[in-house]
Amino acid sequence: TGTPVADEPGFEEFGDLDWNKDAIEEDEKVVDPAHAVVWHGLLTADRAGAVRIRVEGETTALLVDGVMELALNGGARNVDVWLEKGQHEITVFAACSKGSTGVRVKRAYASVNTQQVSLQPFTEEEWAAEREQVVVEETPLTGRQEVDLSTARFIKTTAEFGFKETEMVKVVGNWTSLEDQIAVSLGAVRPGLYELWLEYAHPGTSGRFSVQLGRQEIEHPVIDSGGWGVYVPDRAGVILVEDGGSRDLLIKPLEIQGGGLMELRNIFLMPAKQGIVGLNNEWEFRFPSYDLRYTRIIVNEYIGNSVAINHVVVGDASAKETQIPTDADILSLAQNNILEIAAGDIVRATYTDERTQNQGGTGRLLTSELQATYYNASIAPIAYDQQRSGAGGVTFTPKSLMRIDPGERVTIQVTDYDRDQSDELDEILVEVSVNNDAPIVLTATETDAYSGIFTKEVDTAGEEMDDRLVVKQGDRIYIRYLDEQNTFPGHSVKRESVVYVNEPTDAQIRIVSSRMIPRPEGQAGLPTPVYLPVDEGDVSAVAFEVPLLVEVIDPDMAKDDRSQITVAVQASNGSTLLVDCVVSSQFSDLPASTERDEALYQGRFIGQIIMQLGSKDSPALVPLTIGMPRGLVGRTRLPDEEEDGDLGGLVARVLNLSGEDQVLLAYKDEKRATGEPSLLRANAKLVSNGQLHVTDREYEDAVEQLHVGEKLYLRVYDADKDISDERDEVVVEITTELGEKEVVKLFETTIHSGEFTGSYQLIAAEKPTPSNSDDTEPKIESYFGDVISVSYIDDTAATETGELSVLHEIPVVVGTNGLVSAFTKVFNDEELAVETKFRIAESYFELFKSHKELGRDEDLGRDLEAGRRILKEVMEDYPDPKYVPRIAYLRGQFAQELEQWSEAIRSYELLLTQYPDHTLAADAQYKLAQTYEDAGDFDEALEAYVTLAATYPKSPLIASVMIRIADHFYKQENYKVAAQVGEKFLEKFSSHEYASRMAFRVGQCYYKSELYTEAGTSFDRFAKLFPEDPLGGDSMFWAGESYRMGNNNQLAFRRYNRCRWDFPSSEAAKYARGRLALPEMIQQFETEANSIDNDN
Repeated sequence: TGTPVADEPGFEEFGDLDWNKDAIEEDEKVVDPAHAVVWHGLLTADRAGAVRIRVEGETTALLVDGVMELALNGGARNVDVWLEKGQHEITVFAACSKGSTGVRVKRAYASVNTQQVSLQPFTEEEWAAEREQVVVEETPLTGRQEVDLSTARFIKTTAEFGFKETEMVKVVGNWTSLEDQIAVSLGAVRPGLYELWLEYAHPGTSGRFSVQLGRQEIEHPVIDSGGWGVYVPDRAGVILVEDGGSRDLLIKPLEIQGGGLMELRNIFLMPAKQGIVGLNNEWEFRFPSYDLRYTRIIVNEYIGNSVAINHVVVGDASAKETQIPTDADILSLAQNNILEIAAGDIVRATYTDERTQNQGGTGRLLTSELQATYYNASIAPIAYDQQRSGAGGVTFTPKSLMRIDPGERVTIQVTDYDRDQSDELDEILVEVSVNNDAPIVLTATETDAYSGIFTKEVDTAGEEMDDRLVVKQGDRIYIRYLDEQNTFPGHSVKRESVVYVNEPTDAQIRIVSSRMIPRPEGQAGLPTPVYLPVDEGDVSAVAFEVPLLVEVIDPDMAKDDRSQITVAVQASNGSTLLVDCVVSSQFSDLPASTERDEALYQGRFIGQIIMQLGSKDSPALVPLTIGMPRGLVGRTRLPDEEEDGDLGGLVARVLNLSGEDQVLLAYKDEKRATGEPSLLRANAKLVSNGQLHVTDREYEDAVEQLHVGEKLYLRVYDADKDISDERDEVVVEITTELGEKEVVKLFETTIHSGEFTGSYQLIAAEKPTPSNSDDTEPKIESYFGDVISVSYIDDTAATETGELSVLHEIPVVVGTNGLVSAFTKVFNDEELAVETKFRIAESYFELFKSHKELGRDEDLGRDLEAGRRILKEVMEDYPDPKYVPRIAYLRGQFAQELEQWSEAIRSYELLLTQYPDHTLAADAQYKLAQTYEDAGDFDEALEAYVTLAATYPKSPLIASVMIRIADHFYKQENYKVAAQVGEKFLEKFSSHEYASRMAFRVGQCYYKSELYTEAGTSFDRFAKLFPEDPLGGDSMFWAGESYRMGNNNQLAFRRYNRCRWDFPSSEAAKYARGRLALPEMIQQFETEANSIDNDN
């Protein structure tokens, strides 16, 4: 029992055949009743082929064109059906015991291009709104073959059996004996397969008879015609009329009841496309010609223990050709000298090497294998992108083609390695047809010798022109190639693809709603960004933490997989970005398809944008930090920026907006069905679920209890509450069980941070006075054992009601820790006070480093705690944002010295992200890279060093950066890179205090890279640039070593001599004298001496 729900809004529009209904709550109980769903519609098949349909539900059934393909039964089930081209009536029944479980129907179309069966939901385009009008040609009378009953011969034992006169015609009657039979000649009936029809009269369903034609025999029951004299046609079965075979049709009774077998008035034959011909103990299955690789016989029912089949023949009856058994004797093939192989076979060759070098002279068996197979060819339409290089050359990049305009070129690409059959450019034949027109046969040529890839260019035109293919809007261009050898489907098959001739379509645009789903309670991990499939309302709601996703559906612009469109995205404050959207199926529910690119077919373009809290004047180009998303789809640029601008991966473009701004998406649809271009718009608003935290004094870790006399620290993160270019505020309500109630304000930490903080002193009071706190002296009155409740109401949240209430309850412990302060100092001048505290904190830091070097751990801890306490006091007593950079820098230094890498990175990145122009920014960037390096993540360190060089090119720290990079690669034994960095260092910082050490290191790198000539040159340069350096002797010695290893003995001999002459007392001179004693050096000495003698 139940109520039909067909009138529910949108129910009849579920083209994907997927339905469920959420449970509801009634009388404090969850109600999830059972439902039954019936779908009925006209499914349009573009091509004839097999379709697998899966119905999912607890009870299911399926009818296709009135045939019960799945009888009513339990469970999800599959069925394979064959659908001819055209419309088919589909009726689906599915029931579930819980509406939230839902029911659904999926389908998969058979393809010759893939063996994978991928079930996907139906699409709305597959269903026809109304039945198409089909003109059915009447079957000509010649299709029916009449049998002349007047020529019948009677074999009888009853005298009355035979023809008898009725009111209209003469019929065979008085058929009362089992011995009475009738033989009818088929006469001039043409050979073929026929349905045998008998027209007779008989009251009641009783009696049986058989029909024999040669070795064929059919047994059939007598049907009830409604009485004697009421004649109805009855299909008895299928017979095969063979050329030269028997022409006598014998009918004999097997059982007679009701006063006679029948009154037979007529016999006629109807041509049959398929059927089973029974030949005694043989069956012959006749059916139209199909391209098949396998045939299967399924015996559903039999008598006995098993079925035995003695002989199977498969062939073409009309041509009298047999495929199975084959003409060749399979057993004899093993005796010839030809190796017969098939796809999938492994050819193994072996050779016994009898004479080997093995111990004992034993032989060995050598084996090699080769797998025989065919390539499954593919055909695809492509086009080319032309890109000009800096040298003037042109590069052609292929791209998948989906649509063209009349007059554009289609390049057919066939990949079939089987057809690479010579060392010349081979050729194959391809077919091109428009819609259902006759195909045009063209010749495709191999792109290169041995490539196995063939192409053919086809030019189109909108009207008759030369030999171009004439097309118009809405046409389909089919390209086909006959793949004669393959492994799937295993027989010759025409591979096919299609190109659509473009026609104007009405574009659809939207900004996709998004949410940031927090991790469940007690589970580690980051929140998960989610894009919602459907937007409710005219204005989408987007989460600030998730990249803004814009989507445009415009098929007429999606011509190939490299197509792009440009949209404009603007915030209400005027901040504008252009987004180059690309074809992509990411973040969508498009069905997966092995036949085509669904995103390209649907014309779906998307692009992503990083959002940042800010105003129109905030920088749109910001450094790319660790927390920012990467790998975004599409490309963003400023309105006045060149299209081919490259950011290099170090910075990113952002859309600056505030919580009260709306985001406007604009796209100009140039081609529409009306012929007039239109500017489409979509809107979105920023939503963020506010987060409330009760934390420690650093506003980082949550606390679970409070102490009277200390402070209550609150932090709210709510991006959409950043609504101005000033420090905004939010309101929080604080109540206690003892009666305290205060409504307090939290202030934004910095402009456009979206993070709000505040601290309130817990004053001991057994009877609190509500609403007595003020901004100059914020306090909360509480007492030991009290419970403090903090609540924050976010009135612009991403919830169904648009409002979110967050509540935290924190107990106040019974008892508290006392604090004794010896004295304090009050400054009248704030800047003097802050500067003094900073100097004290820096002093503690220097003490901290000194004690760490001395190993005095106890003093080390005291220094650290004291320095951090001073910084916290600055933050609490002077919450001005201008002090934040210096505080963050000092906190980062403390954390770095303690090897607390994550905390140090956060501190440095806070300074770099929010205060990139501060005087400490360059130092912080260097310290950030240094921290990454100390933490063992040199990839991030290298990126940070490069960012320092790009962002602060005049910083004196660049030299130190290059020294650290070179030293890292040297230790990693990547000497070539280390040498390159050293060369650059010497170019820019030739007068640096470590220039000589870097010059010597360059020579070492070249030497260890076995680039001996470059090494010798580097050491010579060192001696020239730094003649007074203590390493001068070593440079001369290693120059000689480099030239000697590079087989330049003349220069090696001279460098060794210079080393012992110019630096006679050095350690290097000892080694140089030893090298001069080598035979090749003595030979070089003699050569030099002879040269002097000859000159004299």
